[in-house]
Formats: sequence, structure tokens, C-alpha cells
Amino acid sequence: MAFGLLEAAALCGTGCSRDALPDYCPVVEIGELVVSEIRGPQAGADAYGDFIEVYNAGPQLVNLQGMTLRLVAANGDELEFFVRDPLELAAGAYAAVGPGFQDQRPGWLDYSLGWDISGGDPETEVYPRDLLRYDSAFVEIEACGRVIDRAFYAFEGLPTGGTLACGNASTPPSADANDLSGEGCWCIDAGEPGPEDEGPGIGLPGTPGGANRCL
Repeated sequence: MAFGLLEAAALCGTGCSRDALPDYCPVVEIGELVVSEIRGPQAGADAYGDFIEVYNAGPQLVNLQGMTLRLVAANGDELEFFVRDPLELAAGAYAAVGPGFQDQRPGWLDYSLGWDISGGDPETEVYPRDLLRYDSAFVEIEACGRVIDRAFYAFEGLPTGGTLACGNASTPPSADANDLSGEGCWCIDAGEPGPEDEGPGIGLPGTPGGANRCL
């Protein structure tokens, strides 16, 4: 299954240009990176925003530079996100990826995607803020032209309070357990922020970058 990466775009209209996408990709086997948590638009006051979390189920540290995350909606629409810069993820660790710019990245995200979201416009410095824009979709992790993991969130959509989370500290996410959003490892995490939370405390953040809390 082959998918094209995002095209390089101009940074400005006065001669400067954006670097082409790096020719890197994470060296992993199928199932070694896992979609572990998904946070979409929230119903109430919220300061955290959308994110997709990736878990390293493999035996060694992985550099996620060159990884593509993709949403594929039921009607065929797609939205891609590309990790342009180095992002090291240790074995058994989690990384939360969301919209925004790296130099303004909030503490609860491990990587901000900047304009490397299909639909972003670097000339106007506008990028899609609604990362999880589809009511239902497959979430895919691609590395080196291969789909490493694929998870589906169901037609009833994402929770509007908290996150769709997979697994916990003693039973971590796996590529087999996360295949269906209503079964396996998944739960809705509508818990309050924990004492280790780095965010502003407005909204229900789930556990970005850390072990999930499913029972």
C-alpha cells in the first residue's frame, strides 16, 4: 500500500523557501509503533487541543523523524501529518503529536506538526487546528512506505470530553488490541488532570505522552 508524502511548500513570497521533506523514516517492524490515544474536539472549555499519541511497543529506541500519521475517513477523505524533525521515542514510551509550531509547542505535546499537515498554508501561517476533523476514521502510522499500525474510531465519533485511550501501565497498548475502538484495549478517559499534568488545567487532557488509564 503506497501513499505519497506531503509536497514541500514555500515559507514566504519574498525568495525564502521551505526545506524539502527529509529522506528519513523510522526503522521499525509492523506493530512496533501503536496508535495509543486520540483526542478530538471537546464540548466544553478546553486549552489542550487535538492530538494523536504513538506508543513504542518495540524493543529499542526509535527516531520518529519521517513518520507519517494519516486519517482516512469513511468517505475516502484523507488528512496527513508528517514528522519533519528528529523525535526520539524510547522502548515502552509514548509521544503525543498535535497541531502548532515547534517553537511554541505546549508542554503536554512531544511534537508540534507546524505546516506539515496537509491543508496547511505556510504563506499565511495558517494550519488546520482541527486535527481530528472526521466523525470516524482510520488512524494510520506509516514508516518507510509501510503501514505500521492502523486503528479505527467508530461512527459515534470521538469523546467530546477527554480522550479515546488504549491500555494502561500494566497492560500497554498493542497493535492487535487497538484494532477496534469499542473492544480490546480502548476506553474513554474522562478523568481529571493528574498531578504530573503540565497543562493549564482547562479541559480533560487524558494522558498525553504517558501511560493510559483504561481499567
